[in-house]
Amino acid sequence: MTEQEEFEFRARMEQEQAAKPKPAQAALAGPKITRTDKFMKGVRDPIDGGAQLLTNMLPNKLVSGVNKVNNWIADNTGMVARLPDGGVDQQVRDQEKAYQARRAAAGEQGFDGYRLTGNVLSPANLAIAARAPAAVSLAGRMGVGAGVGGASAALAPVGYGDFATEKSKQIGLGLGLGALLPVAAAGIGRVISPNASRNANLDMLKAEGVRPTVGQALGGRWNSLEEKLTSTPLMGDGIASARRRAMEDFNVAAINRATGPIGVKSTKAGHEGVRQAGDAISDAYNAALGKISGVKLDTQFNSDLTQLHGMAQGLTTEMSSKFNRTLSEIVMRKVSRTGSILADDYKAIDSELGKTIAQFGKSSSASEQEFAASVQQLQALLKQQMVRSNPGVAKELKAADTAWANLVRVEGAAKSAKNNEGFFTPAQLNMAAQTADQSVRKRATSRGNALMQDLGNAGQTVLGNKVPNSGTAERLMYGAGGSLLISPALTGGLLAGAGAYTSPLQKLFVGAVSSRPGSAQGAANALRKAAPVLIPGTSQFGASVLEK
Repeated sequence: MTEQEEFEFRARMEQEQAAKPKPAQAALAGPKITRTDKFMKGVRDPIDGGAQLLTNMLPNKLVSGVNKVNNWIADNTGMVARLPDGGVDQQVRDQEKAYQARRAAAGEQGFDGYRLTGNVLSPANLAIAARAPAAVSLAGRMGVGAGVGGASAALAPVGYGDFATEKSKQIGLGLGLGALLPVAAAGIGRVISPNASRNANLDMLKAEGVRPTVGQALGGRWNSLEEKLTSTPLMGDGIASARRRAMEDFNVAAINRATGPIGVKSTKAGHEGVRQAGDAISDAYNAALGKISGVKLDTQFNSDLTQLHGMAQGLTTEMSSKFNRTLSEIVMRKVSRTGSILADDYKAIDSELGKTIAQFGKSSSASEQEFAASVQQLQALLKQQMVRSNPGVAKELKAADTAWANLVRVEGAAKSAKNNEGFFTPAQLNMAAQTADQSVRKRATSRGNALMQDLGNAGQTVLGNKVPNSGTAERLMYGAGGSLLISPALTGGLLAGAGAYTSPLQKLFVGAVSSRPGSAQGAANALRKAAPVLIPGTSQFGASVLEK
């Protein structure tokens, strides 16, 4: 070939090459990109990216030899596709450019949702997620997420730029996204189903009519922060007032636990509320006794009394004689020849026995305490007989007895708070419940089953054990004056903060953080569990977007 012929040949080749469509033009001329194309691209990404990573890690001579073998098989058998001169690395880059050109031809750019879905559901990425160790704490989930995200990003294809530089960026992004996704899932889960919406103690208090503040409802550091803010002027008084209101609600709830069995509701707390409850229960008990027609002693009573009398002979000589006189002078002298006791006589007997029990039950003498226990058993036998003789009043008497038992605990708590106008804390109620527990070795208290203990525990967990002082007019005045000197805007902010702690707004806020449908917790748990599965695909997609 002469020099002229060679020149003409090169010119024709250049013209033919210029006539060939560029990748973007080819994409424009080719079929439109479909959702399936985009989804399958996402599914293939970790496979293509893994192959590309492998060829960049292996020695060049080995990769070159494998590429030659591949192309020989392609040329002679057609069983595999032919690789370009740059091998798998060039093939992946060309495929990425062609894919983006097809998207551009379709007028698409930016977020590729179908490709991301393919990334997430790719078997390769699901396999990475399945092998990730489970972690309980948020810090642990972040660490595992970072590892999974980094590993998945390593399999992301590199379509542009220097491979080592772009891959290091991809892995760094994958580490970050992998660590952040569990945090985001936890945060969204808290919004869907915050801890306050799954707090059984909070639910109990709300059902009992207690209005905790939003800080108390959220608990933890939020409650601590709210408590510290009580020292601020203006706003602090609003917070303290709301927290004291919650404690007063708790006191009223405890009092209503006592009066609940007799169908009476109280709106008062402190000494006045306890007094009103005692009067109401006493009236209910007397009203029930007023309905009895008398007491007929039966065979069971006589048998039980004989057994009790025999046991009382085991008391000291002095106390045994005293028990016999009590039985004879207070009880038996009121029994008719037919074995009956008139209604008024029964009431008098019950009252006298009660006074005796109260007198000797407080004694420091063990023998006198044993005597009081025997008299208490005698009173119980008579009450059981009265109920058998008057079954119509059994329900009312049982309600009054239950109310008395609960009131004993409330009275004990109010007595401990005598220097605070009878406004007791949950801890004081729990202590009163333990003191009144008559089970063996206080077993009911140790098992958490003592009367009123559930309410005391709920109050202690949510409300704490401080009764904040109410704000005074002087403190409000000084706080407003001081903040005005600093900035009128500051005064406005503090007043707005105080206004947020009014009862209606607090009810709104607490409802917002604690009221969720039953499905909310399931949705939040599902999101937290789904986070590990989302990490590989999300990290890989983020890594592929990084270089665009």
